[in-house]
Amino acid sequence: MLAKIGTLNDLKRKNYVYEPKIDGTRIIAYINGKNIRLVNRRGIDKLKQYPELKDLPKYINAKSAVLDGELAIYNEKGLPDFNLLQKREHITSKFAIDLRSKEYPATYIVFDILEKDGKKLIRFPLKKRRKILEETIKENEIIQLMFQTKNGEELFKKIRELNAEGVMAKDEKSKYFPGERSRFWLKIKNLKTIDCIIVGYSHEKRKISALCLGLYKGKKLIYIGRVGTGFTEKFIEELYKKLEALKIKKIPVINPPPDWKKHNIVWIKPDVVCEVKFLELTKGLELRAPSFQKIRIDKPPSECNFEQVKEK
Repeated sequence: MLAKIGTLNDLKRKNYVYEPKIDGTRIIAYINGKNIRLVNRRGIDKLKQYPELKDLPKYINAKSAVLDGELAIYNEKGLPDFNLLQKREHITSKFAIDLRSKEYPATYIVFDILEKDGKKLIRFPLKKRRKILEETIKENEIIQLMFQTKNGEELFKKIRELNAEGVMAKDEKSKYFPGERSRFWLKIKNLKTIDCIIVGYSHEKRKISALCLGLYKGKKLIYIGRVGTGFTEKFIEELYKKLEALKIKKIPVINPPPDWKKHNIVWIKPDVVCEVKFLELTKGLELRAPSFQKIRIDKPPSECNFEQVKEK
């Protein structure tokens, strides 16, 4: 179940609960006896990448369960840190994976339960599912219950102080609709950000001078401008290797900028998603004052569309 965009007014809703929006990777955990799968939004099992979570079944008070939550890595301030998570995402060496699992251990922060001991719970209201979840999870360093409060405004105030992602608002009476973007869950962002598809890059003064961005409008991919700030030289080196392997001759967007050859734009297969901070989307459908935030390793390109900038 996915959330729609909310506003500050939604922090005052009655019969809603509020949770911090975690800077991590969305994971559905399938637990059956001692067996476990940690599946991200692209349908990939991430257990091999995070071996420290193999013991999760020990802390589940059930023979089987299906859980929904965020996989996160805490920094020295005790806050979920997406940059630390990225340091582990693309490692393939077993030795390196084991080393990083000790250096940057992951925690699974659970906010919903969809099934327990073979019984489907998605038609139960959220309030009842939460009670079942609390009875099912035994918290420790690798699994935690998502913090929840009825005071959305107070939580958002704290989120702003920490410069964190935002707040999730959820209707306590809501059922769970797998794969759907529902009005019963709302995300109220602290920062104005948008998830875009990287459709190319320019290389005027360095390997990557700017990333070319796109969004889907229906089935058509629309060019929405370039972002050239927010990344380090080290990051550029790492990203360049990834994007070089995705080079294509055919322009992936239907409206390439007329001066694209002047800027030495290299077009790539639209497979990589990134999060960008911005001021506004202009009438000409271009991002104003964009700043790169991070690569979204968990989000499929198909979900990067103009609906993100619409208010509910």
